[in-house]
Amino acid sequence: MTELTGNNQIADVASGSDTRIRLDPEARIWINGRPHVVVTLDETTNVLRRVDRLRVFARFSDADLQKLSARGRLIQDRASLSMLERNLQYNQEVTFWHLDQDVANLVMFRLHFCVQLLELDRKGKLPRGDASMEVAISQIYASWMRRISKWEGSCRPLSTNECPKPRTVRDWLRKYQASDFEPMALCPSRHKRIIWSR
Repeated sequence: MTELTGNNQIADVASGSDTRIRLDPEARIWINGRPHVVVTLDETTNVLRRVDRLRVFARFSDADLQKLSARGRLIQDRASLSMLERNLQYNQEVTFWHLDQDVANLVMFRLHFCVQLLELDRKGKLPRGDASMEVAISQIYASWMRRISKWEGSCRPLSTNECPKPRTVRDWLRKYQASDFEPMALCPSRHKRIIWSR
């Protein structure tokens, strides 16, 4: 098995007839200079999650870890894990906060339309036909553009989103309502998936 020496380097320790890497679930695992936390461990597979890219998971066999250790590319850092790192170990679902900024901005753009249309519906003014829906959408789009013009720096969403068509917005609204008003329902499917780096 593998133990950590005082200077955080990996040292192999024989256990029975084989030599295995023993990852510490409480440690921050550095692989090729990138921070990971342990998600699951079993006799054959080690699943880790990137701390700097929250949607990225990696699966390593003992042989993979042996090779990384032999090259000095595997380090276990037993400094205390942050609250975020601990949460990453147990919350494996992709959430809004795990999305890249441009994808999060797209979700916010779609959410703006849904919220505004639901407010019109509450007032009994939700348009039914395409012509009246297009007018409402253009007004909502204008309000979005005014809103983001007031944002500054890296928090400002990209303004390249075009004004959507009634059919598209109805689809967003349907998904949003069917999910019990969960913003991630507005996220493109390819961004909802966990990314495996191996």
